[in-house]
Amino acid sequence: MLDIEFFEPEDKYGSIKATVHRSGKLGFTQGAAKLIDFEANTMFKIGRKKTDTGSNSDILYMIPIKDKDDMTFTALKAGGYYYLKTKRLLTQLGIDYRAADGESVSFEIDEINEDGNKYYKLIRRKKRTNTSGEPSNET
Repeated sequence: MLDIEFFEPEDKYGSIKATVHRSGKLGFTQGAAKLIDFEANTMFKIGRKKTDTGSNSDILYMIPIKDKDDMTFTALKAGGYYYLKTKRLLTQLGIDYRAADGESVSFEIDEINEDGNKYYKLIRRKKRTNTSGEPSNET
């Protein structure tokens, strides 16, 4: 038998992203909820690297924790969807989640396994300009 390493399909979980609601809540797609496993992981620390500037400042890290403190974000559930209350965090980061142009703020989510620890990298999706010169979201 061949010694073959197999890979999971990209669509195993479906869309893996989080979108900021106009209320300031960070809502996760069902695919993201499966990846993060909110049933087992209910508390998180959210931060960014101290050295990140420019485009890297749009990368946040969400680390599951077991013990709650003043810096803990707790996952809440509404219907079949999970969310975190992030209004204050978004304000601190200067992210206008209530933009008048209706442009939503969203993040792609990558799972990181490092030194036996699992955490999540949230990469803010940028508006881009399509060929007609009109702004559109990246896909």
